[in-house]
Amino acid sequence: MSKKENVVQAAITGALEVYCHGNGMPRLELFPPYSVQQGKGLRKFCADLVGRLNDTQIILLEIKELDCSSGVLPAFDSDQHADNLRFEKLGVPIAYAYNAQCPLPYHSEFRPPEWPELTLAAVKRTVPSLLPNGTPRVVEHQSLLSWLLTAKGKKASAELGRVHGAFRAASELRNGALVLLHGVAENVLTSLTPEQLDKVISCLDDGSWLTPRHQRKLKTLLGASESVFQDFTVAPKKAKPKITDPAENKPAPVKKKFN
Repeated sequence: MSKKENVVQAAITGALEVYCHGNGMPRLELFPPYSVQQGKGLRKFCADLVGRLNDTQIILLEIKELDCSSGVLPAFDSDQHADNLRFEKLGVPIAYAYNAQCPLPYHSEFRPPEWPELTLAAVKRTVPSLLPNGTPRVVEHQSLLSWLLTAKGKKASAELGRVHGAFRAASELRNGALVLLHGVAENVLTSLTPEQLDKVISCLDDGSWLTPRHQRKLKTLLGASESVFQDFTVAPKKAKPKITDPAENKPAPVKKKFN
């Protein structure tokens, strides 16, 4: 994450914490993973900011900084976007968040009393499929405040709440957990006993990629729903270092001049 994106993230985090604490919102918990903890593996985090309201409403924000003069997201990453699209298709609620104005009210020299609402209203939130490139259609994207007010009213069943509650903190909401909670059908999830749920979580937390043994165990526990983890069965191949001929590195012979 760039320095400018850190500035945007600080504004979003501060506004969320203050707004949710004082406006009758559900309990908010936020976790900003380090960059080395982020990625597409099962034990990585797919977002810059991971959080949840109470136990069931999950917040996942990939934060970008909008250059207001050009209307471009300078740090937009196409490879990262492709990964985020895959998570979106699996049902994971990953979204991009970016500033729609410069500076954000959070950074005003004299903050108005309603700065949390104003900051959240000045931040846009959009799913990856509605942000195909680094030039967002700002007027078409919902504000983070509007999304938050909609999320506030959503309620989950007691049984689904039990499953979400197995993850005790936002810092446990790694990619494997997110695909489990949002990619597997609710009736399959809620049919798991506490012991079976523990076994599933143990499989997903044992490595960044599923071994054949883990795949068989998940198939037994989840049935056909195990297929949502197909993208995590083969680790990406590492690029092989280029081997050069030592002779190529030898300096060219110096031609002697004859008088």
